[in-house]
Amino acid sequence: MPNQYKPKAPLEDIRDALEAYFHLGFNDKKLEEHLKDHYDTTVYGLGIKSIKRYRKELGLLSTRQQNHTSASIAGAIAEIREMFPSRGRETIRKELKLRYGIRASHALVSGHLEETEPDAVKARRVRRFHRRKFHAAGVNDVWAQDQHDKWGPRFGLWLHNNIDPFTGYNNWLKVWWTNKNPRLIAGYYIETVRAYGAIPLTTQSDPGSENYGVANIQTLARHHLDPTLAGTLQHRWKRKKNNVKSEANWSVLRRDFAPGFEDLFKSGVNQGWYSVDKPLENLVFRWLAIPWIQSELDKWVLHRNRTCPRRDPKKVLPHGIPLVIRDKPEKFDAMDFKVIVPPELIDRLEAEYAPPDHEVFCLVPPAFNVRITHLYEAIDRPVVTYKSFWGIYRQLLHAFEDTSDLDMVISAVPDTVNRIDNEELPLIPGMKELRGGDGVIGKSSGKDDGHVYADFTDSESE
Repeated sequence: MPNQYKPKAPLEDIRDALEAYFHLGFNDKKLEEHLKDHYDTTVYGLGIKSIKRYRKELGLLSTRQQNHTSASIAGAIAEIREMFPSRGRETIRKELKLRYGIRASHALVSGHLEETEPDAVKARRVRRFHRRKFHAAGVNDVWAQDQHDKWGPRFGLWLHNNIDPFTGYNNWLKVWWTNKNPRLIAGYYIETVRAYGAIPLTTQSDPGSENYGVANIQTLARHHLDPTLAGTLQHRWKRKKNNVKSEANWSVLRRDFAPGFEDLFKSGVNQGWYSVDKPLENLVFRWLAIPWIQSELDKWVLHRNRTCPRRDPKKVLPHGIPLVIRDKPEKFDAMDFKVIVPPELIDRLEAEYAPPDHEVFCLVPPAFNVRITHLYEAIDRPVVTYKSFWGIYRQLLHAFEDTSDLDMVISAVPDTVNRIDNEELPLIPGMKELRGGDGVIGKSSGKDDGHVYADFTDSESE
């Protein structure tokens, strides 16, 4: 496309954006459209031919240029399949791009799977999904959060998630040794708000005291920025299983992410190597597993936030990459309701509700951390992977031959966990709940004001 005689936009001005959009899967036509937001269009131009030259210069090769074969993608697919045994073709294809930088066509990945696992392909094709409804007015209308306890009793790993239902963007997905402490959940919220620089109109969760910190921070921030909201709780309690978008997100994670890791952890439990009820084993497992699983969850979130779900003609939600919908809602005819929050307000609320020095933010007790870090360095800091996890764990556990200096720390672990799980953080008293706690999600005023409501389904593409 001609540049109308304008000079070509300098590569140094658009390099970061070009690389970011390319890795989101944009073709050259979409690159041309979105890159206009990153240079002065009154001075410069940038056509598709110039974009192709820039891509070549940066080593950003298209699917055709990479020219992969079934043999060249086999190793990466085998690694993906080991960790994610239930994944289908499209999700694997996206993971190849995000995790390995491999761009492979639908036909190539499909043909490889048909050849190597035909029975599994047939089984995935017969899956059916249930449709449920959720109402949201636009980007940052509401952030919905929920905890996931399936791994807790067995492995001591507790999950927590927060998502914008309108975009499908995961604000956080965390694993820790508890998800019941309100200051911990408040810390997740503060971390996200500080990075984003804004809060939604409202937050939402199931009833539960672990959510009181987020409810209080959201309410106080909204009151500070808009005094007309005084007296109203800016958080909705979704009772009767109505926190449906968060629950649907767990359904996807249980089907896609969890099976391979569950099999890994169960193998160690069944071998008698690990019991969540034995404090020393629990601390070693916690110290090793949580950072590793968090890194894998971060990759899963990256996958979900930066890839486009399968198009569903029954949805009225905007169709696209969640990250792009969040950052450029105007391109999807959507409204953005985010509320900008000054850093000093975030700092003040953090000091009150999620002080960083609170013990809930310690992965393990400090004295134990010093000892296990020394032992880990003594075995040359091996990289934790799916294949190496139990071997490293057993090496570290066996290295604790003498725990005399740590006996008091280790013996106190169950009581400490119980105390932290039951820490009380009162909800701000006297606040009027917003209308819509069990029904329609509307603006923070609680009025019916002609919102366009959005349906969703938790279906996942094959």
